Amino acid sequence: MIFSLFKKSTKEEKFWNWVVKNKTKLEAFIHSDFQDYSIYNGLTKAIKKYNPLLFPEMTLSEKKVVLIITPDGMKDGIIPTQQLFDAKPNLENWIVKKFRQPNDDISLNFDGIEFPISDMLIRTEIDEEREKVNLEIYIRNLDSDPEKSKALAFLYLDHILGEFNTITKVGSIDFIHWNTNDIIKDGISILELRKLIERELY
Repeated sequence: MIFSLFKKSTKEEKFWNWVVKNKTKLEAFIHSDFQDYSIYNGLTKAIKKYNPLLFPEMTLSEKKVVLIITPDGMKDGIIPTQQLFDAKPNLENWIVKKFRQPNDDISLNFDGIEFPISDMLIRTEIDEEREKVNLEIYIRNLDSDPEKSKALAFLYLDHILGEFNTITKVGSIDFIHWNTNDIIKDGISILELRKLIERELY
């Protein structure tokens, strides 16, 4: 009987082996002025080879490299995100996170569109049977560029609520233009929405 002398690497190991091999280049990229995205594009290609629903986000926190593994809001990406995160090696001076994490305050932009979270007001309806909250999201100047404004609103949901909450606890969403003089009855902020989800749906 012949036994294989070589253990076949798992898909998770192949991805993390690529990260380890290119760790120095990735660190140089996140400390750079972002003129050359080739190594980051390589990271994106490597994670999408593992699973096409996943996406890498990189940033710095107290001089440590932060790598966020995100399914970019896709429910089918939850399990592969978890599996890839669970297989992570110990990377010196790196922090690896699964899903975009909740923040109390953050300023984001999307493809040239930028507005503060104060330009969003939310009306809610709890669906107790599905354990989700349906949303009406009012956005100031939504009509100026509806698609990009909606994309930015989704990013805010991921980064204020936390991506896992957005995927699993948010139901239907209607986006509505918010005129400056309109009074939105029972409207709450996106941070208050996170507290409502924590209070009512867990």
